[in-house]
Formats: sequence, structure tokens, C-alpha cells
Amino acid sequence: MPTYEELASCFSGPELALIEDSAWVDEFGNRHDGLVSTIGWVSHVEKLDKDRALPMTDRTIWTEHDLAAALFIRDFLARALGKLPSAIAQRLSPFAEEADARFQSFTIQDSGARMATVAGVDLSGRGWWWYRVPADGPVAVFLSRYKSPSESQQRSEEHGS
Repeated sequence: MPTYEELASCFSGPELALIEDSAWVDEFGNRHDGLVSTIGWVSHVEKLDKDRALPMTDRTIWTEHDLAAALFIRDFLARALGKLPSAIAQRLSPFAEEADARFQSFTIQDSGARMATVAGVDLSGRGWWWYRVPADGPVAVFLSRYKSPSESQQRSEEHGS
């Protein structure tokens, strides 16, 4: 995984200025740009993948809320790449694509309902990453505690609600 400095060193001064010019600050005061979002997505995917081998008793494991944070970072990355000149975005894209492939390798397709609940968001217009969850490991265990919409509906019908 490259560091911010290593990734930044791949760009010239004028290119870094363009990346800086495309940055934005979110409603919480956090600054986002193509470099920050790329490193964030890559590092979150790596941690989520590594955690799959850890026991639930390990105090360093991430939860479903950390997965939600990773998915928000992937949203920021998509936005950042869209704001950059295509030549610069194309040079960052391989890092994103590698992390995307790694994420897809340990996740399975999902309705997105559980992650929408965890993150407190409407998934309308959100990227494919919101519809994938880890196949195994601690985050999968935490997510198994959330009822799918079909289970909730079935239980409501069984109880006459």
C-alpha cells in the first residue's frame, strides 16, 4: 500500500496543484481529494481483508460501522476522480481498481439494506460497493445480527403487525 507521500511523488507540482484545486471540505470539516481518498480506500480495504482472519475476541477488529466508513470513503474517491482532469484520474485509477478488485474478492453481493441501516443512508444513486459485504470474518458476524427486510416483513406478518 503506498503512502500519501509515495503516491504524491508520482505527480508533478502543477498536477498536485490541480489535485489540490479539486479538493472539497465535507459537512464535518474533513478535506477530501484524489490522493487522500485513494489512500483511504486502499488502506480500509486492506484492514477489512486482514481482519477476516482474526477472532471475534481480538480487540483490534473492525465492525460494520468501519465497513460503512470505508464505503463512504469509496464514495469520496468516486467523487474525487470525477473532479480531476482525466489524465490525472487515469493515473490514480489503477490504485482504486486494485483495491476494488481486492474488496470484491472477499465480499459477496448483498441487497444493501443492512449497510443502509448501519450507515443511516438511502442507497439511491450509490455505487456498487454499497451492495457488497464481507463473506466471512468479524464484519460478516456483526452484519448477521441485522435482519434482512424480507425477514422483518415475514416476522411482522407472522405477528399480525
